[in-house]
Amino acid sequence: MTPSLPETVDFQRERVLLFAQAPAKIFLGHFAAVSVLIYLAHDVLAWPWLVLWGGVEIVLTPSALYYLRRQAVRKSTDLNRWEKQLYWLFGFVGVSWGLFLFFGFNTENAAYFSIQMSIVAGAAAASTQSLGIFKYSFLYYQIPFLGLVTLRVSSLGGDFYLLAGLVVIFMVMMYGLAEDTYNALTKYLEAKSENLDLAEKFANAAADAEQANEAKTRFLAQANHDLRQPIHAIGLLTESLRAHPLNDEARDTLETIDLSVESLARLFKSLLNISALDSAGIRPENTEFAVADVLAQVIRQAQPEAMENNCTLIMVPSSLWIKTDHALLSSILQNLVFNAVKYAPGSRILIGVRQKKDHLSIHVLDQGPGVAHEFQDKVFTEFFRGNPHGPGRVEGLGLGLSIVQRTADLLELDVSFNSVEGHGTHVAVVGLPMVDGSAKRAGAALAPHHAREPAGLKILVVDDNQNVLVGLQKLLSGWGYNVVTCLPSEEMPTDADLLLMDYHLNEAEDGLALAKNLIKKWQRPVPVTLISGTITQAIQQQAKEEGAWVLQKPVTPVQLRSVLLAMAKSARDLEAS
Repeated sequence: MTPSLPETVDFQRERVLLFAQAPAKIFLGHFAAVSVLIYLAHDVLAWPWLVLWGGVEIVLTPSALYYLRRQAVRKSTDLNRWEKQLYWLFGFVGVSWGLFLFFGFNTENAAYFSIQMSIVAGAAAASTQSLGIFKYSFLYYQIPFLGLVTLRVSSLGGDFYLLAGLVVIFMVMMYGLAEDTYNALTKYLEAKSENLDLAEKFANAAADAEQANEAKTRFLAQANHDLRQPIHAIGLLTESLRAHPLNDEARDTLETIDLSVESLARLFKSLLNISALDSAGIRPENTEFAVADVLAQVIRQAQPEAMENNCTLIMVPSSLWIKTDHALLSSILQNLVFNAVKYAPGSRILIGVRQKKDHLSIHVLDQGPGVAHEFQDKVFTEFFRGNPHGPGRVEGLGLGLSIVQRTADLLELDVSFNSVEGHGTHVAVVGLPMVDGSAKRAGAALAPHHAREPAGLKILVVDDNQNVLVGLQKLLSGWGYNVVTCLPSEEMPTDADLLLMDYHLNEAEDGLALAKNLIKKWQRPVPVTLISGTITQAIQQQAKEEGAWVLQKPVTPVQLRSVLLAMAKSARDLEAS
């Protein structure tokens, strides 16, 4: 039983178009056979009949086939009518050939008769493929053609009855071959239909996935700004509360809120980093710097959590310099060190460097519980955690090592992972290109950590989120600054010592442009820091050209305090010059 077929595939049109490709081959064999038959029958039939039949088969039949071929490729053609015309043509050709051979067999010349029978067999055999395209076309051609041949041969009597019987058997065999051709073509068209249906489903699925990915990208682009704002504001408000007298219970509650906000900010950052890496939204900016600087920075950031988890961070000193993207390498090492702190509580964690020719590798080793062998090939997969439900479970999305791998790929670096269950884990970032930093070491000293906030400096803070303004007002005032906060639509003050500007202000003018206009209006240089939930390459380039600092929300108090100290120093230098 023939299975139901999708409506998207028109089998009749497929057959018609397939047949339209055949006439060129048909014409060649047809002309050759007609010419030979005319020559072999010249002793039997009169010349007028030979000329008439030759004209029909050399001119009329090919013209009819050409006409049908032209009609086949037209989409407006009525295919049912076209197929009936084709059947009539095949019937006509079968009758024409059958009658010609009925009267034109040269039985007096055994060689000629043998050649004529060979042409009969060849014509019938050759037509099984081209005429088997349609279910009944071979019958329309074969029955009159081979039927008349059989009658003529049997009329010769004697041993020719055997030959007539062989012609009948041959006719049945050729019909079987034509039927096989038709069935094979039907199966091919069914398979083609199924493949087209699958291809359409895959195309639709791919389109749906693409739309979903675009929707996810749009959502995350919006979330990148909108969701960072409340996290940023909460962090500022909780930090400002520390300046107020609190009892032990309130301080414990504040610490819990602070840790929760920090955890939320970290998870949120991981999701956005994955999104940015997937959408090729991050491009490396290679600079030369001391590897000790980035290691010291990462250790300083991880130290509070290491103390909470009773971990000891040990850095092996190094004087080597490398050339890569500082921020992206810092992100990789932060993930590795924070992972070690989380998964190896109460242990020592070693961070060091190894040199090999003109490249070096950075290694992070811990003495934690390690990763079971069966899980080690999955640790770089998104959302994978080795122990999500059991004792010692660590909170998180399981994105850290996935971000490490993708960021390393972006920097054309390798990441090796080795772990022994019950003994610890060793992760290395391999392939960092070394540079000669001897001429730069003198100026590579880090900013002093003992600097204090200069009292009385006036800071203008501009943001389109009122909660952020409230948080910054309380926090910066507690640090001793004179703070003025403004929404972008409000009137700006006539002067300030430092500018803290949100980049995206939901106005025609962005934060950097507003800062430039204010500086131009005040007619004196003022240090500027941009704070934004979305830091793109273009924003970083703009800030660099204008000499502005850039911070990404949510900003930690430590980050903000460090930048304000640098801005204050810059303000003093500008004033002195």
